[in-house]
Amino acid sequence: MLLIISNPTSGSGAGAAILQRVKDALDERGLAYRSETTQRAGQASELADLAVREQMEGIVCVGGDGTIFEIVNGLAGRFMTLYFVPCGTGNDFVRVLNLPKDPIEALRAQLGGKPRAIDVGRVNERYFLNVSGCGFDVEVLRQAVRFKKYGKELLPYLLGILAALRLFKPLDIELTVDGRTEKRAVTIISVGNGRYFGGGMMPAPHAEIDDGLFDVIYVDKINRPTILRLLSRFIKGKHVDMPITHEFRCRTLTIRCPGMTVNMDGELWDMDEARYELLPGAAQIMLP
Repeated sequence: MLLIISNPTSGSGAGAAILQRVKDALDERGLAYRSETTQRAGQASELADLAVREQMEGIVCVGGDGTIFEIVNGLAGRFMTLYFVPCGTGNDFVRVLNLPKDPIEALRAQLGGKPRAIDVGRVNERYFLNVSGCGFDVEVLRQAVRFKKYGKELLPYLLGILAALRLFKPLDIELTVDGRTEKRAVTIISVGNGRYFGGGMMPAPHAEIDDGLFDVIYVDKINRPTILRLLSRFIKGKHVDMPITHEFRCRTLTIRCPGMTVNMDGELWDMDEARYELLPGAAQIMLP
């Protein structure tokens, strides 16, 4: 049996509007399911935990990146097959899967697909599937919340960039990789399992969700005019070719910066130390 976890507030109500079509798609294939609709923050995590304890066959995630984040944290590193019905603002994780853009067609493609194990990232006690990091992107995400009412995908984040430019200050971090520690002043540092964030921007253009490694990209401390030039390339993942940008792969790393805020799949958390670990093949998806 599958468990549908639906967030009715995703995509300004798109999650609620599409739920019956999700059920129809599962009925077409004769699949047994139970449907649960979240009423509060954190409930998707509780339902995902219940799905594991009840030995469900998989979870159908009806929502956006925030809903997926809650479900992945409810699984807490335990193996479970995930199906995605993308109807949020950014829908950034599913971009790398090359599914049909229509949410129901995307679901049908997965239902007729083959299993593929993918990696899961962990930061301290929390889990993520896509992109994490800190710096300028955090301020963009903070500001983008104000603009989600104006549209979906890239638009709220582009407006968030303009607002963030007035407020952002570079971070002084301590970075530990493979037992080596160095101090850096950075504008942004991204840790990618997936490639996209912010409605289609590409902070980690070379990341693969099943290669057993994080792609880590950081940008040196730069001034506001240079940030604008960086962002014009950042959107398409071309920033990695700039001399101010540094890229490497690893399975573990630690970022220390007192009072920093860390982005995990669009959710923001305050911490002084972020300990990253990649869990190879810890989740399963279905691809055409």
